Amino acid sequence: MKSLPLTAVLAAAIIAAAPGMAQDVVAGQKIFKKCAACHTIGEGAKNGAGPVLNDIIGRPAGTFEGFNYGKGMKEASEKGLVWDAEKISEYITDPKKYLRAFTGNKRAKAKMKFKVKDNLQRLDVIAYISTFSTSAMTAQTSEEKGDTDRSILIPSDIPANAICVQNAGHGTHFFAVDGGGDSRKAGHLASGETLCTGALEMAMQGKVSVFETEDHLEGCTRLVPSGTVEQMLKYADFDRCLWSSNDG
Repeated sequence: MKSLPLTAVLAAAIIAAAPGMAQDVVAGQKIFKKCAACHTIGEGAKNGAGPVLNDIIGRPAGTFEGFNYGKGMKEASEKGLVWDAEKISEYITDPKKYLRAFTGNKRAKAKMKFKVKDNLQRLDVIAYISTFSTSAMTAQTSEEKGDTDRSILIPSDIPANAICVQNAGHGTHFFAVDGGGDSRKAGHLASGETLCTGALEMAMQGKVSVFETEDHLEGCTRLVPSGTVEQMLKYADFDRCLWSSNDG
């Protein structure tokens, strides 16, 4: 197998992870050998039991020319599925379960039966295949420039000792705040919007959570002291979000 391209050095940053969970492209290359029974990647790659994975990051699902996709993937494509690192990670964890959740079709099936249950292995193999995606490198450039809106102001009229979360990233996500008891509140927040519990008397700390959608199971949760407005700076599944309290 040919040596890795120089862009592999940058691939670890393509899939932002929690501190101490950097991706290993070389390990990902080894893990990919399990995928190579169905998928090919790199120069001269051709469709096999699975589609070619070149430029998979940023590619609408079910669209690689010449590959005969199953009904489940075609339905996901019609519903707007576009592959990024997080969605690939969810998909390869359990392809059938993911397609059923994404499409809302409880009978949807996936041609892919292979599952990668280990989180670190998923991160590594995605880091490896990302080195063959030009849009992933573009995303890396955007990341270096910064993709969070740090100019968003924290409201000054939050309830006393409340637990608050603010969407300081891009896009709309589903957030929840919880200070214990019946204080929990949840809802969708667009960029710049804030969600708080009511005034708390006893709670010293609570938690804030964020999910891509209300039905999403894998998001991010963070413990925060009461009287705090925690900012979600960047969303990433599997507790890999960037928060204001761990930034820098």
